[in-house]
Amino acid sequence: MRRVIALVAALLCCSWLSRAQVNLDEEFFALPDSVTNSYLDSVKVNIAAPNDYWMFGVFGGASLQYGFFNPDRYVLWQPQYPVYGFSLVRHFTMFGIFPNMGMEIGAQMNYEGYEFKRNGETGYRFTESGAYKAKMTVPEAFFLSHFHLDMGEHFKVIAKLGIYGGYRLKIHRVLDDDYVGIEEYEKYVDAFHDYDRRLTYGVEGGLGLGLMFNPFEFHLMVNGKWGWSSFWQPDYVSQWYYRFAYPLDAGVTFGLYYQLTPRYGHTKAQLRRLARKMVAQQQQNQ
Repeated sequence: MRRVIALVAALLCCSWLSRAQVNLDEEFFALPDSVTNSYLDSVKVNIAAPNDYWMFGVFGGASLQYGFFNPDRYVLWQPQYPVYGFSLVRHFTMFGIFPNMGMEIGAQMNYEGYEFKRNGETGYRFTESGAYKAKMTVPEAFFLSHFHLDMGEHFKVIAKLGIYGGYRLKIHRVLDDDYVGIEEYEKYVDAFHDYDRRLTYGVEGGLGLGLMFNPFEFHLMVNGKWGWSSFWQPDYVSQWYYRFAYPLDAGVTFGLYYQLTPRYGHTKAQLRRLARKMVAQQQQNQ
């Protein structure tokens, strides 16, 4: 029994040393003389699979806004920044077989919007509510599946896919010259119409690269979002004629993450469970 307890205590000590700085001049643990190297070599310990760990981080970057319209419009990509947020990631081994899976939940401050392009031949440019350009500030929450493929000790490939939801908090429109000064349009430069939709949701995904220097990770991601909520009610012009406008954006973010639990080996809680299991097995063998 003393040997089992001494072994588990040694494992706990090693786990603690990997996460904290200690004063090695102080005698904080000593093995009894009865525990020999041959005994330790004979003990079978099931090491936890790598990559079963938690991490938390923040990220920032920029995005490009676009829109798909019905009827069709000539649309430009417009850059917006800064995009920033945070997320909590849980890596796990699915079904005890696939060690590359994970889930990610978080929130970010993002944007939606559109800009209509002028026709090079005719000079005509579409407008909506008198504006050829609109920018919306949108706080969002997301829930993603998180796949990662480690390439050695310090490098990995990342893929994400899931859903998001948000609220169109603010809007700013840039009026076309023909509508500047007209009160009907001026009053909605920084305000939503009754028929504008405020809730937004859709699918989100991304690909990226990660650098791992335990306990920190650096992630470079290219993300994309496809909105399923139109900018406005489809029948606001006529109950018989529907007009749609769905957001699309792409962005680049850089993230800094901290590993809340070790990537390799056992946590303290796992070691305690292992100790109880080993003690129970020792008692059964006696």
